Amino acid sequence: MATFVLVPGADGRAWYWHLVAPELERRGHEAVAVDLPIADETAGLAACAEAVVDAAQRQREVVLVAQSLAGFIAPLACDRLSVALLVLLNAMVPLPDESAGEW
Repeated sequence: MATFVLVPGADGRAWYWHLVAPELERRGHEAVAVDLPIADETAGLAACAEAVVDAAQRQREVVLVAQSLAGFIAPLACDRLSVALLVLLNAMVPLPDESAGEW
């Protein structure tokens, strides 16, 4: 079965996935919901990607699920993880070189 790494949007709380994670586990998958460092006003997208990498570090062939603002974070994490599939769930998808603020 797969390991799903679930990345929330701007709210940044793993709680966002509190209904999805148990359902994935009930179906035999592993679910890792990520808390992003949004309380730290100096933390940018790189710090959020670091939180995703830290949460998924020991996992192989993950399904990375990015919701909303996490559409900016997921590609940064994909470069550092073994990702079998990237799922963009109502994600913000930037143009090349477009910042989250510009989006």
